[in-house]
Amino acid sequence: RIKNFACVEIKPQIGVIRLYLKVVPNDESIIEGFSRDVRNVGHFGTGDLEVTLKSNDDLERAKPLIIQSYEAS
Repeated sequence: RIKNFACVEIKPQIGVIRLYLKVVPNDESIIEGFSRDVRNVGHFGTGDLEVTLKSNDDLERAKPLIIQSYEAS
């Protein structure tokens, strides 16, 4: 079965990778400069939570959210 649980945008001009995950944004998942609620913002792709990756540490911090999105799909 195919699962659509994330969309990825690579932004080399600003040095980030953006993930759009199927996670319901809440106070715990919203971290200034790392993630934001995009339910009311126009964007391409899947999901209501935007996660911005700038480093390997950000990827490690995002892993639980990525797994949560995968398991919910």
